[in-house]
Amino acid sequence: MIQPRLKIALVGDTLSRGGAEKVQARLSFYFDSQGIEVHHLIVRDEVTYNFAGVLFNMGKIKNKSNGFFNKYKRLKALRKYLYENQFDFIIDFRVKNNFLQEYIIANWIYKSPFIMSIRSFNTNYYFPKNDFLASRIYKKAFGFITVSKALEEEIQTRYKYKNVKTIYNPIVSEEMKTLAETKPNIDYNYFLGIGRMENDIKQFDQMIAAFHASEARTYGFKLVLIGDGIWKKMLEEQVNDLEIENDVVFIGHTINPFPYFKNAYSTLLTSRNEGFPNVLIESLAIGTPVISYDCKSGPREIISHRLNGLLVENQRIEDFVIALNEMISNKELYERCKLNASNSVQSLELEKIGQQWLDFMKSAKLDVSNY
Repeated sequence: MIQPRLKIALVGDTLSRGGAEKVQARLSFYFDSQGIEVHHLIVRDEVTYNFAGVLFNMGKIKNKSNGFFNKYKRLKALRKYLYENQFDFIIDFRVKNNFLQEYIIANWIYKSPFIMSIRSFNTNYYFPKNDFLASRIYKKAFGFITVSKALEEEIQTRYKYKNVKTIYNPIVSEEMKTLAETKPNIDYNYFLGIGRMENDIKQFDQMIAAFHASEARTYGFKLVLIGDGIWKKMLEEQVNDLEIENDVVFIGHTINPFPYFKNAYSTLLTSRNEGFPNVLIESLAIGTPVISYDCKSGPREIISHRLNGLLVENQRIEDFVIALNEMISNKELYERCKLNASNSVQSLELEKIGQQWLDFMKSAKLDVSNY
């Protein structure tokens, strides 16, 4: 008797721009390579990442008003799609912001075993602020996948959920190195910052301030910032006020950031909080050292201090300035970090991370032994 294919639904906000969306797209290729039938269910009509499998784009039925009746229409369409396909597993990568809606989805719409992927240490993106409600909203979930050990501990201790496991974000280093071969139109040494500018979580203002206070410009370095969002204008005004317009370069969003990673002297991260920042692991995979705040969470689990980068005490901008200066002046340190960069993230290759997802699902009473 031929065993039916395992069917997995990956539910996300989009398939574009963000780190969670990138992980969703990458995992779909792994699952597909293992003979699993993959479906993507996305909320907004934004698709720029390559992916494997079938796409159910709920953004196509979203109108401008996004009112009650339109939301009901989309929930009804989601329920119908899930019912018709009878998935073996649902993996939910979305940020949550309407917890009544999420309670309905988790308890009445998701009928298959479902896994909540928690991707930021700012858990308000996923749980109600009331801890009791937070501990109940996903009571029917099969389990939770967090992207860092610190976040795993937070979910277990704060919300009392039991089936919680850390699985780090995957990389596809060979593909990334191929994409990095195109040389950007840059003829100067630079530090790199990359991320969404939709809010102040990435704290690019601190990155700019640290760069300004450091000795980087004295040595001919510039700061290249990749990203877009409503905060970009404020950051440009900050650069103008500091009179460093010629030393800070805004690139905007780019589909292929890997050439910028490859040619950067070092990649910087000054976030208020993270989950398991792709910007650090992708930079290291390409061979470029990193400097990061030791924010909650992720950097501490990625950076081996003084071996593949520098880990700076959280939110201490003066220490970040010192780290920038040392990465420039201490050539022995820099070469050591550069030499170790790629090897330090080998355990995050997609094949290894994808298998960890399958192993987690095997703990359910489902026959996934052949996958």
